[in-house]
Amino acid sequence: MHGKPDIVLPKYKTVIFIHGCFWHGHEGCRYYVVPKTRTEWWLNKINTNINNDLQYGKALELRGWKVLVVWECDLKGVDKAGFLTSIIAALKNNEEKPI
Repeated sequence: MHGKPDIVLPKYKTVIFIHGCFWHGHEGCRYYVVPKTRTEWWLNKINTNINNDLQYGKALELRGWKVLVVWECDLKGVDKAGFLTSIIAALKNNEEKPI
């Protein structure tokens, strides 16, 4: 398995990555703010994470896996169990974009 998916659903050949908005550079998100100290170091770290995310996602898709990304900010104030249930229900119905 490429990367470290947070959730693996082998029955649906689907992996789910839950990305922290800061660590994965969620553009336009209020939780992603570039630190004012050691800025170059942080940008290098975050950009490396972004590039790794893209590579892992492509490698998994080439192996026939569906890759879903859920951002930390999307889960704020959401019933997490219900959210996962809705993803699984969408996968059962073979929807293209379950979330």
